[in-house]
Amino acid sequence: MVEIKQVKVDLLTSGKELGVLDNPTPKISWEVVGAEKHWFQGAYQIRIKLFNSEVTTFPVVKSEKSTFVAWPWEDKKLASKQQFGVSVRVASSEAEDQFSEWSDFFDFQVGILPIDAWEPKFIALKDQDANASETLFRKDFHSSGDIMSAKVYSTALGICEVEINGSKISTNYLAPGWTSYHNRLLHQVYDVSEFLTEGENAIGVRAAPGWYSGYLGFDGRCNLYGKTRAISLLLEIIYADGTIKKVITDDSWKSSSGPIVLAELYHGETYDARLEQDGWSSPSFKTNNWSAVDVVEFTGKSILPQSFPYIRHIDTVRPQEIFTTPSGKTIVDFGLNLVGFVRVKKTFAPESHTIVLRHAEVMEKGELGVRPLRIAKATDTYTFKGDPEGEEWTPRFTSHGFRYCEINNWYGELTKDSIELVVISTDMTPVGTFESSNTMVNQLHANVIRSIRGNFLGLPTDCPQRAERLGWTGDIALFSPTACFLFDCAPLLRNWLQDVSAEQKEHDGIPPLVVPDVGGYILSESEGCAVWGDVAVLVPEALYDEYADPHILEEQFQSMADWIRAIPKLENKVRWREVAIQFGDWLDPAAPPENPILALTDARFVADAFLFKVITVLIETTKILGKTEELEYYTSLAAKCKKDFADEYLAISGRCASDTQCAYALAICFNLYANKTQVEHAGKRLAEIVRKGNFKIGTGFAGTPYITKALAQTGYADFAYRLLLQTKCPSWLYAVTMGATTIWERWDSMVPDGTINPGEMTSFNHYAFGAVASWMHSTIGGLSKSEPGWKSFKVEPILGGGFTHAKVTHRSPYGLISVSWKLDGLNFLMEVTVPLNSSAEVVLPNGKKNQTGSGTWYFNCVLKEEDLVDTVIQAEKDDVTFRF
Repeated sequence: MVEIKQVKVDLLTSGKELGVLDNPTPKISWEVVGAEKHWFQGAYQIRIKLFNSEVTTFPVVKSEKSTFVAWPWEDKKLASKQQFGVSVRVASSEAEDQFSEWSDFFDFQVGILPIDAWEPKFIALKDQDANASETLFRKDFHSSGDIMSAKVYSTALGICEVEINGSKISTNYLAPGWTSYHNRLLHQVYDVSEFLTEGENAIGVRAAPGWYSGYLGFDGRCNLYGKTRAISLLLEIIYADGTIKKVITDDSWKSSSGPIVLAELYHGETYDARLEQDGWSSPSFKTNNWSAVDVVEFTGKSILPQSFPYIRHIDTVRPQEIFTTPSGKTIVDFGLNLVGFVRVKKTFAPESHTIVLRHAEVMEKGELGVRPLRIAKATDTYTFKGDPEGEEWTPRFTSHGFRYCEINNWYGELTKDSIELVVISTDMTPVGTFESSNTMVNQLHANVIRSIRGNFLGLPTDCPQRAERLGWTGDIALFSPTACFLFDCAPLLRNWLQDVSAEQKEHDGIPPLVVPDVGGYILSESEGCAVWGDVAVLVPEALYDEYADPHILEEQFQSMADWIRAIPKLENKVRWREVAIQFGDWLDPAAPPENPILALTDARFVADAFLFKVITVLIETTKILGKTEELEYYTSLAAKCKKDFADEYLAISGRCASDTQCAYALAICFNLYANKTQVEHAGKRLAEIVRKGNFKIGTGFAGTPYITKALAQTGYADFAYRLLLQTKCPSWLYAVTMGATTIWERWDSMVPDGTINPGEMTSFNHYAFGAVASWMHSTIGGLSKSEPGWKSFKVEPILGGGFTHAKVTHRSPYGLISVSWKLDGLNFLMEVTVPLNSSAEVVLPNGKKNQTGSGTWYFNCVLKEEDLVDTVIQAEKDDVTFRF
């Protein structure tokens, strides 16, 4: 018998601190599990229970649809702050009157929706100066009666933590996160029933500068959004008798300074335990020396619920090694390049003793390699109060990207039990895995996952360690399909796209190069840039492709269309005209370290290829949304663009004006050729370039996601495998041979002699080049979609590269898909799991095709030598060769 395993509402999972709804008529999805073969849904029924009311059961609907089902109340929207539960049951297409058991109710909540419904005031420390210390706020209140519900709704101009009766109410960090503050400020919702007591209570808030007024960008500027950090909070208690008590921020609150005397994302946190005020967030605390607060005006356009998971502590890592550098410094190696901070476990030191922790990703010449951090000090400092029972400390308002921590002035013996690394990230659910018989490739894939985790702190950033950490649009534009396969990141990316749209409107349809746009000072005069601006189209495409949720396209359509309109074009041509900057195939390995824009591929070629790509996405989008007039327009525009591109860049033979790996990869993958013969010639030429380059990668950001795909698509999967398995620099595995545990920004962020790349811009945690993981999933693992949303999919591993085993899994909207294959000599065996209510086409290496429904299936065949991809191709000196 089948059962409902999970219910989602607008892609949100039920659970504490996983985000709240910003939509009064959300879509409902569910996952059906069971052992039935070829099971398809024939009917469903939904129940909804609003808080403190009866259950409403809706009529049976005969449908196979189990994702993004419309809100069943046609005449009733959810109210602001509404709590509700959803329950579902289903029936098979073969027995539509035989329903499963009702699922449990999965609970959700709506945030505070219209800004005029936001009751609490914004309060700030009176006569606040511009320093980067924390501010404490507090208020006492009385509670009496049986509590049915108690929720805190909070936000800040800065970042904050809330405490009730001496306890932190949430496990999240860096709330309310970073958005385009003047357009969209987020608020969080917390269930605090367990923290309240009968009688006297107290609520306290710590606040720090964060992104709002702290340092942001390359050049050490701060206060980009404002100088006054402030908090705003509502505590709403609903009692069993129906009465409601509200505690809101207003001029009755008190404020003071706290023990955190420096709280900066880039520079770190300085904590002086001697300044602690014991019991400050508990009732009956004396506030004689505390100040009144200022009520300040909020001038932003909206305060919206955070509709994606919070930033949380996701892992803890012990030190792997403690050693001394040539200069006598103590270094702790945590073994992995991660994002978070070091927690000092219970340790004694006398009063006023201070320890200093400096962080970096790599060592250079035996010492901490801090040059890539630019002006970021990445230094945490703790001053002891002298507690004889020992002291513990965890930073709150900073984060670092690091593997190594230099610890200065430790008191007593430093051991592996003295400290630990607290890893933080947006609490996205992992949904994709990959493993194979090649340990180096497995390490590469693990590095991709760590780079996603480290660069998704509330939004997709380029890097997590240096004085930058910005939402560069080009990185995620190219990487979003990979991210969506590996993590359930749609809620986070949907939120970020709303910032893209909002700031795009302020630039006449042109998305800023970084979002949020930090004060408009990064290339603010730009007329737009291909690939980076294309984020307005490519990320919505990736989200729709993964989830088949048309609401994503509906929300973003105007943004997508505005970008196509705003692209500066030549007169009478559908091609880019000359603009101030085109990043092109950014960080092509041939580019000089100090000038990464000087790629081998003409930046105009890259721009115009992506122009055709995004127009074709608009064609598909208008089909999905039923926009007939727009469909005709974009179809005509695409035809003109393709002709103009061919006239400018393509020979009749298929040769590209830019005779590079990137150029052919884009032309092949974007369908820019007129016929199959041209594609065949282009594939052959691409293979020749790759071979002459000794199977070393020759692409930057723009070409890397497509190079292995283009080779495999044109019959050169063997070359794609050689490219993947190359270990000489530049290559994916070169970094692995150098000990990398994340994806690097440059192919040679560390050069072969072990020193850091001489370029000013060097990061060791940048996910962009990890886009090759998508090819690993689809080609080595053999798993790819047949249609958006995984309703049907294809399993077709392409053997090669000496791989004798691979396994790939993905939790689709319908459930867990799993593909695992093994090659034993010429015997090929494969296990495939298909979720209920979906289907798969399975193609074996000998060409045999099988159509399957749900269930776990086993396939085997005996291969001939010619069925195997031979990777021995005119091996150059020092090349590694593989053969089955």
